[in-house]
Amino acid sequence: MDALPNLRRCLRAGGLGLLAALALHAPPFELVQRIDLALFDLWSRAGSTPPPDRIALVRVDSTAELGSLIDLAAAARAKLLVATLAQPPPALAEELVVGPLDVPVGATLRRTNWQQGGHLSFETGIDGRVRYDRPELRAEATTPSLGAYAAQRAADNSALASADADERRWLRFYARESFPTIALRDARTQPDRLRDRVVIAGPAVPAYRTSIGVLSAPELLAQVVAGYLEDRRITGGAFGSAVAWAAAALSIALACLRPPLSRSAIVLAGGTATVGLLAGAGVLFTALDFWLPVAGPVAWVSIAAVAFGLSSAELGSRRAHDIALAEARRAAAEGRLADAWLNYRQVSPTPALLSELYDVACALESNGATREAADLFHRLTQVDGNFRDVAKRLVRCSRPSSDPVAPDGMPAAMGRYQLLEPIARGAMGYVYLGRDPKINRIVALKVVDLAAEFEPAELETASRTFLREAEIAGRLSHPNIVTIFDVGESTGLAYIAMEYLRGHHLSEFTKSERLLPVPTVLDLLSRTADALDYAHAQNVVHRDIKPANIMYDSVSDGLKITDFGIARLIDVSRTKTGIVLGTPAFMSPEQLEGKNVNGHTDLFALGVSLYQLLTGHLPFRGASMTKLMFVIANEPHDSVTSVRPELPQWLDPIIDRALAKDPGDRFQSGAEMAAALRFGVAQLA
Repeated sequence: MDALPNLRRCLRAGGLGLLAALALHAPPFELVQRIDLALFDLWSRAGSTPPPDRIALVRVDSTAELGSLIDLAAAARAKLLVATLAQPPPALAEELVVGPLDVPVGATLRRTNWQQGGHLSFETGIDGRVRYDRPELRAEATTPSLGAYAAQRAADNSALASADADERRWLRFYARESFPTIALRDARTQPDRLRDRVVIAGPAVPAYRTSIGVLSAPELLAQVVAGYLEDRRITGGAFGSAVAWAAAALSIALACLRPPLSRSAIVLAGGTATVGLLAGAGVLFTALDFWLPVAGPVAWVSIAAVAFGLSSAELGSRRAHDIALAEARRAAAEGRLADAWLNYRQVSPTPALLSELYDVACALESNGATREAADLFHRLTQVDGNFRDVAKRLVRCSRPSSDPVAPDGMPAAMGRYQLLEPIARGAMGYVYLGRDPKINRIVALKVVDLAAEFEPAELETASRTFLREAEIAGRLSHPNIVTIFDVGESTGLAYIAMEYLRGHHLSEFTKSERLLPVPTVLDLLSRTADALDYAHAQNVVHRDIKPANIMYDSVSDGLKITDFGIARLIDVSRTKTGIVLGTPAFMSPEQLEGKNVNGHTDLFALGVSLYQLLTGHLPFRGASMTKLMFVIANEPHDSVTSVRPELPQWLDPIIDRALAKDPGDRFQSGAEMAAALRFGVAQLA
């Protein structure tokens, strides 16, 4: 990774982050400003300090009470009395008492009868909280704030707030409820508590939302006066914002000038810069009363880091793709086909790679590696299903033991699906390899000629049932159930479009000479039981569970149950052509008796499948259909250990429970059966 491309990507990510951060400033949400104000509040509460002890609060609710307090304050030699009541009492000691010249009424300021004082108008931010005072308001006349005027009078310093004239003075809040509060009756009995103090009087009704909570007018005014008297306030503002943006720009510039970083290093650097900005801003606020609005710069750094990380991941993926392709070509040239296949699996197929992928897949097929060849042919069909004879080869490699009988004149299309190659012939029709041209997806299309299978009087009912059952099955979404994409009818044929599955039906492993290892069988059927448990919870019963309806791909270790809903096309058990819907050897006693079936029926069939996959034999056999049905309903099965003595003894009770004649004696759910099978896997580990 060269330094210059890295610099370009870094600058591009920084520009994207800057644009995004600026967009977050825009109304109506103004997200960055809201975050900065929230941080202002957080740090105000965290760094609040005790106020000066020369300020006291007294609650008065009327001009009469205020008059009494004025007399008490004068007698006790209070420094100053600051009132928040809108109207003064009739007689005033003007050298002692000040009050609000203007008070807010709605959106305007209304003049009062006070002769000395200032305005009592506090502006709120976009979130409705008070955080600053206006030392002066300049309208028809210049009016100082009541807090600034009171501090000037108390300090005998007329220039106390002049530097802040007509500007915001951000409040450095003191600890809430820490100003001494004196009841009027206590002021009468203990007048010395007012001596030499600035007394702030008014109603104790909470009226202002602030950084430290909801305060009454006297409480908020005490915060303002104390700040002026001690010359404590929050500085920074616009200057602090410029400092924060400069720090963010510096951190991004340093990242761009460094050697190329890994994605984890980028995330770490971005996180470190973000934490550093936040921590630094917090320390400056609480220790030095300096405010850096950092939300915008933090958003810039964070978004830039994410964008740069994604760009690095994309570049890394491209490099990995190029390395895998080069290694695949080298391995193919040296005849190491297995290594070539492993590397080609990491390469995204494109039209330019079709020829070389096809050649390697054909070579794999010729060498007997049909599973690996099928994997590459499948990747080819996802790019171009009509490329050479790739569809035919995919079917042949996926089902090497099958011998599909193609119908005369395979139609070119079924609905919107392009038919590529017949896959197999089923009990009620054909299965084709197809392609959805709208999204270039390879599918398997199960096509049923209902007119050939059902009597005319039953055809309409069968068609409705087919589509309804396929639609119900299509609602199932489970990793071990085949996905149904679409159902429909075309030229008198009903079809289901489902995901194309590679691998083998488990029926290919039911012969004594081809049995799978016992742990593999138990693992596969535990996954099948989990899938059935999910389907039963959706009130969907399969009705024809058997190894032939369970597909297994050993390359990806993928397992899928197929043909959900197909076994319930009509309410009778036989079609016009004599095909029995469902497989008798796997049917439960209650299913053979024509009773309503439920999840217990599927679990019985799964037990039969387990027996067959472990032993290579069916648990129930009969010379005729009638005999078979009698055996299933009445006779016990041979234990699996008697058929195959090397099997562990604990398998017998699992099989016995799965094949119990009474549904109440079987596993009561797929999850319960799956747990029993997984316990068996653990026993063999």
